[in-house]
Amino acid sequence: MANEVELGELLLSLNYLPSAGRLNVDIIRAKQLLQTDMCQGSDPFVKVQLVTGLKLMKTKKTSCMRGTIDPCYNESFSFRVPQEELCEVSLVFTVYGHNVKSSNDFVGRIVIGQFSSGPQETTHWRRLLGSQRTPVEQWHSLRSRAECDRVSPASLEVT
Repeated sequence: MANEVELGELLLSLNYLPSAGRLNVDIIRAKQLLQTDMCQGSDPFVKVQLVTGLKLMKTKKTSCMRGTIDPCYNESFSFRVPQEELCEVSLVFTVYGHNVKSSNDFVGRIVIGQFSSGPQETTHWRRLLGSQRTPVEQWHSLRSRAECDRVSPASLEVT
């Protein structure tokens, strides 16, 4: 089922280190992001939020890439997640276009984890759970906020 508007894609790598109780997230790159500001071009960044159950635990974000709809981030983030909480975790990835004049422009979102926003996200999470200590990389098509809010309770917990 294709989205009416293609919002772009995000390449992510996930791995979990049980001994350290750390969930590592690499935001590698994005491509063909929906341009939010036609005159300025896009300055996209990605916000990643850790939700455990339905509680927002942590928010981190990438640097902002100037004037591109195909940004390369190659940024790594590490979240403390005890092994017994891993099954309750959702990672919410939201791409925004940096906007100096007003609040940042929403581009697209996906949720991976307990409350995944779709089959591709569920697949990535299952692969992570099955291959601990080995990074698992996958492209994801971004979804609208409305779609994520409808299917993923974790999406409703973040701003």
